[in-house]
Amino acid sequence: MELFDAIKGRRSIRSYGEREISDEFLLKLTEMAHWAPSAGNINPRYFLSVKNRDKIEMIKSLSPGMFGKPAAIMILCADKDRARKKASTNGDVYSILDVAMAAQNMLLAAHALELGACVIRSFHAPAIGKLLGLPDHIVPELLIALGYPAGDQPRGVRPELNGIYHRESFKGSVVNDQK
Repeated sequence: MELFDAIKGRRSIRSYGEREISDEFLLKLTEMAHWAPSAGNINPRYFLSVKNRDKIEMIKSLSPGMFGKPAAIMILCADKDRARKKASTNGDVYSILDVAMAAQNMLLAAHALELGACVIRSFHAPAIGKLLGLPDHIVPELLIALGYPAGDQPRGVRPELNGIYHRESFKGSVVNDQK
């Protein structure tokens, strides 16, 4: 899959078929997420995968932003102690950025593996942490629901590039500007 096509073709999938996701695929997604940039080389990220149906249902009950019946959930976490130790007051922001960059790699890798994926930030982090046995300094930042897509699903709408891209200053649209 060509990179630009993958970026433009990937979308959030919220409806999944029954097919199981292999442990090999989950490890491959984690490996690709691990190669994401890290602010200040802090590397505060941890990744957990859940395939157990009962545990998935428990996570869903704590996640109002999760829809469908995912075959697996990846939990992307940040080690807040490590981040604060290495980056002081910027540690919290850097750790969230690191997790977000890892999530994007994971989403593109999932798309390349023909998996559907959807990022969720709407969840009860302390309860998820307790359910998964996380130490207090390891904080779940994002969930990624995964599964094989069930049929065609609508694509999100993006604004026109002409309305969001500017050069040199924030005035008017410049995509078609020849000045």
